[in-house]
Amino acid sequence: MEEGKHEVTEEVDKAKKLSGFEFWRRTLNSAKYVVAPMVDASELAWRMLSRKYGAQLCYTPMFHSSVFVRDPNYRKEAMQTCPDDRPLIVQFCANDPDTFLKAAQYVENICDAVDLNLGCPQTIAKRGHYGAFLEDEWDLLKKMVALCHQKLKVPITCKIRVFESKEKTVMYAQMLEQAGCQLLTVHGRTK
Repeated sequence: MEEGKHEVTEEVDKAKKLSGFEFWRRTLNSAKYVVAPMVDASELAWRMLSRKYGAQLCYTPMFHSSVFVRDPNYRKEAMQTCPDDRPLIVQFCANDPDTFLKAAQYVENICDAVDLNLGCPQTIAKRGHYGAFLEDEWDLLKKMVALCHQKLKVPITCKIRVFESKEKTVMYAQMLEQAGCQLLTVHGRTK
């Protein structure tokens, strides 16, 4: 995508984009050893070192979608990769469907999936209104996941935390799946 150009593409041909188990099996090569996104640790050098010692799938650190969209320097410094850095999932925090889509469109040609972080419990996430602090805004989350599922060339995945209620956690996961989430990572703690 050209710098500064953010046109929403036509709906992606769903016959070409793998989903669910086929996505995990064929694109992610049935990865069992996964390097999770870590603040100040999941940059390219760490991912490549991790791959050297057996990691089969890596995540980038969490990128802030609105900063990613508006700041080309942030994009250039934050999103570094190379051909051997695959399979790769790029993780964003977001609270606006259009901004999240624009950020994801910048990386869709250099990764295997885009992840929406719905699990971050840090104070900065509370102030910025993202991560685990969106867990009760199901309509907003459905919009963000569905828009990316419809418009991106790569699958959308999500990281969540659990609720106190197992039943509510299952309903939450099902809502995200119905919106288009193709892989769900569960941080097995409450916020």
